[in-house]
Amino acid sequence: MVPRRGGCAHIVPMNKSPELLTQPTIVVVPWVDPVVDAAGASLFSRYVELYWLPVLGPSALWILRRIVMGFETFPEGYELDCAATANDIGLSFSQSPNNSFTRSLQRCLYFGALQPHQGGLAVRCYLPAVSKRHLQRLSPALREVHEAWNPGNMSGEDTASSHGT
Repeated sequence: MVPRRGGCAHIVPMNKSPELLTQPTIVVVPWVDPVVDAAGASLFSRYVELYWLPVLGPSALWILRRIVMGFETFPEGYELDCAATANDIGLSFSQSPNNSFTRSLQRCLYFGALQPHQGGLAVRCYLPAVSKRHLQRLSPALREVHEAWNPGNMSGEDTASSHGT
Protein backbone atom coordinates (compact mmCIF):
# COMPACT_ATOMS: atom_id res chain seq x y z
CA MET A 1 0.00 0.00 0.00
CA VAL A 2 1.26 3.43 -0.93
CA PRO A 3 -0.24 6.40 0.96
CA ARG A 4 -2.11 9.07 -0.94
CA ARG A 5 -2.26 12.76 -0.14
CA GLY A 6 -5.14 15.04 -0.93
CA GLY A 7 -8.06 14.12 1.29
CA CYS A 8 -11.20 12.10 1.16
CA ALA A 9 -13.63 12.00 -1.73
CA HIS A 10 -16.83 13.98 -1.91
CA ILE A 11 -18.59 12.18 -4.73
CA VAL A 12 -20.68 13.38 -7.60
CA PRO A 13 -22.05 10.42 -9.61
CA MET A 14 -20.25 9.82 -12.89
CA ASN A 15 -19.98 7.12 -15.52
CA LYS A 16 -18.54 3.81 -14.42
CA SER A 17 -15.13 3.00 -15.90
CA PRO A 18 -14.69 -0.74 -16.58
CA GLU A 19 -11.12 -0.24 -17.85
CA LEU A 20 -10.15 1.29 -14.49
CA LEU A 21 -11.00 -2.00 -12.77
CA THR A 22 -8.46 -3.97 -14.80
CA GLN A 23 -5.42 -1.88 -13.82
CA PRO A 24 -2.72 -3.56 -11.69
CA THR A 25 -3.02 -0.82 -9.09
CA ILE A 26 -5.91 1.49 -8.26
CA VAL A 27 -5.87 4.55 -6.02
CA VAL A 28 -8.61 4.15 -3.40
CA VAL A 29 -9.92 6.92 -1.14
CA PRO A 30 -12.70 7.02 1.45
CA TRP A 31 -16.07 8.08 0.04
CA VAL A 32 -17.37 10.78 2.35
CA ASP A 33 -21.16 10.84 2.38
CA PRO A 34 -22.36 12.63 5.53
CA VAL A 35 -25.87 11.13 5.36
CA VAL A 36 -24.82 7.51 4.87
CA ASP A 37 -21.81 7.87 7.18
CA ALA A 38 -24.11 9.08 9.99
CA ALA A 39 -27.04 6.69 9.49
CA GLY A 40 -25.50 3.75 7.63
CA ALA A 41 -23.97 0.48 8.72
CA SER A 42 -20.24 -0.19 9.04
CA LEU A 43 -18.93 -2.69 6.51
CA PHE A 44 -18.04 -4.81 9.54
CA SER A 45 -21.51 -4.70 11.10
CA ARG A 46 -24.02 -7.47 11.58
CA TYR A 47 -26.47 -5.54 9.37
CA VAL A 48 -24.07 -5.66 6.40
CA GLU A 49 -23.27 -9.31 7.12
CA LEU A 50 -26.95 -10.29 7.11
CA TYR A 51 -28.50 -8.07 4.45
CA TRP A 52 -25.79 -6.70 2.15
CA LEU A 53 -23.83 -9.95 1.83
CA PRO A 54 -26.56 -11.65 -0.26
CA VAL A 55 -26.76 -8.53 -2.47
CA LEU A 56 -23.05 -7.85 -3.03
CA GLY A 57 -21.73 -11.39 -2.73
CA PRO A 58 -18.97 -12.58 -0.42
CA SER A 59 -16.02 -11.66 -2.65
CA ALA A 60 -17.22 -8.10 -3.14
CA LEU A 61 -17.82 -7.65 0.58
CA TRP A 62 -14.35 -9.00 1.44
CA ILE A 63 -12.75 -6.62 -1.07
CA LEU A 64 -14.60 -3.66 0.44
CA ARG A 65 -13.59 -4.68 3.96
CA ARG A 66 -9.92 -5.09 2.95
CA ILE A 67 -9.87 -1.68 1.28
CA VAL A 68 -11.49 0.00 4.29
CA MET A 69 -9.02 -1.71 6.67
CA GLY A 70 -6.28 0.03 4.69
CA PHE A 71 -7.85 3.41 5.51
CA GLU A 72 -6.92 2.81 9.16
CA THR A 73 -3.25 3.10 8.16
CA PHE A 74 -3.75 5.52 5.26
CA PRO A 75 -6.85 7.61 6.12
CA GLU A 76 -6.60 9.78 3.01
CA GLY A 77 -6.30 6.81 0.66
CA TYR A 78 -3.64 4.62 -0.89
CA GLU A 79 -2.63 2.74 -4.01
CA LEU A 80 -4.22 -0.72 -3.92
CA ASP A 81 -2.21 -3.58 -5.41
CA CYS A 82 -5.02 -5.50 -7.11
CA ALA A 83 -3.13 -8.77 -7.66
CA ALA A 84 -1.91 -8.91 -4.04
CA THR A 85 -5.34 -8.04 -2.65
CA ALA A 86 -7.04 -10.61 -4.87
CA ASN A 87 -4.53 -13.26 -3.86
CA ASP A 88 -4.92 -12.41 -0.15
CA ILE A 89 -8.65 -13.15 -0.28
CA GLY A 90 -8.43 -16.18 -2.57
CA LEU A 91 -9.39 -14.59 -5.88
CA SER A 92 -7.70 -14.40 -9.26
CA PHE A 93 -6.61 -11.18 -10.95
CA SER A 94 -5.42 -10.42 -14.45
CA GLN A 95 -5.67 -7.32 -16.60
CA SER A 96 -8.85 -8.64 -18.12
CA PRO A 97 -12.46 -7.84 -17.26
CA ASN A 98 -13.23 -11.54 -16.80
CA ASN A 99 -11.44 -12.34 -13.56
CA SER A 100 -13.10 -12.82 -10.18
CA PHE A 101 -11.54 -9.73 -8.57
CA THR A 102 -12.64 -7.38 -11.36
CA ARG A 103 -16.15 -8.88 -11.46
CA SER A 104 -16.44 -8.32 -7.70
CA LEU A 105 -15.35 -4.69 -8.08
CA GLN A 106 -17.97 -4.30 -10.83
CA ARG A 107 -20.64 -5.55 -8.39
CA CYS A 108 -19.47 -2.95 -5.87
CA LEU A 109 -19.82 -0.26 -8.55
CA TYR A 110 -23.23 -1.53 -9.63
CA PHE A 111 -24.62 -1.48 -6.08
CA GLY A 112 -23.08 1.89 -5.17
CA ALA A 113 -20.48 0.70 -2.66
CA LEU A 114 -17.70 2.36 -4.63
CA GLN A 115 -17.51 4.99 -7.33
CA PRO A 116 -14.90 6.22 -9.86
CA HIS A 117 -13.13 9.30 -8.51
CA GLN A 118 -10.25 11.26 -10.07
CA GLY A 119 -8.72 8.28 -11.85
CA GLY A 120 -9.24 5.94 -8.89
CA LEU A 121 -12.06 4.69 -6.70
CA ALA A 122 -13.90 6.20 -3.77
CA VAL A 123 -15.02 3.48 -1.38
CA ARG A 124 -17.85 3.65 1.14
CA CYS A 125 -16.91 2.83 4.74
CA TYR A 126 -20.62 2.64 5.61
CA LEU A 127 -23.50 1.26 3.57
CA PRO A 128 -27.07 2.58 3.58
CA ALA A 129 -30.06 0.44 4.43
CA VAL A 130 -30.70 -2.19 1.77
CA SER A 131 -33.31 -0.96 -0.71
CA LYS A 132 -36.75 -2.56 -0.88
CA ARG A 133 -35.93 -3.79 -4.39
CA HIS A 134 -32.96 -5.76 -3.06
CA LEU A 135 -34.85 -6.94 0.01
CA GLN A 136 -37.34 -8.66 -2.29
CA ARG A 137 -34.53 -10.93 -3.51
CA LEU A 138 -33.67 -12.13 0.01
CA SER A 139 -35.12 -15.30 1.50
CA PRO A 140 -38.53 -14.92 3.20
CA ALA A 141 -36.93 -15.62 6.59
CA LEU A 142 -34.28 -12.93 6.10
CA ARG A 143 -36.90 -10.42 4.89
CA GLU A 144 -38.96 -11.10 8.01
CA VAL A 145 -35.97 -10.53 10.29
CA HIS A 146 -35.15 -7.32 8.38
CA GLU A 147 -38.67 -6.00 8.94
CA ALA A 148 -38.13 -6.35 12.69
CA TRP A 149 -34.66 -4.73 12.50
CA ASN A 150 -34.30 -1.48 14.43
CA PRO A 151 -33.18 1.06 11.80
CA GLY A 152 -31.42 3.03 14.53
CA ASN A 153 -29.17 0.04 15.23
CA MET A 154 -27.05 0.04 12.08
CA SER A 155 -23.97 1.36 13.89
CA GLY A 156 -20.84 -0.53 14.81
CA GLU A 157 -22.46 -1.64 18.10
CA ASP A 158 -23.90 -4.66 16.33
CA THR A 159 -20.63 -5.71 14.76
CA ALA A 160 -20.21 -9.31 13.76
CA SER A 161 -16.42 -9.01 14.02
CA SER A 162 -13.97 -7.49 16.45
CA HIS A 163 -12.86 -4.91 13.87
CA GLY A 164 -14.67 -2.14 15.72
CA THR A 165 -15.35 0.46 13.03
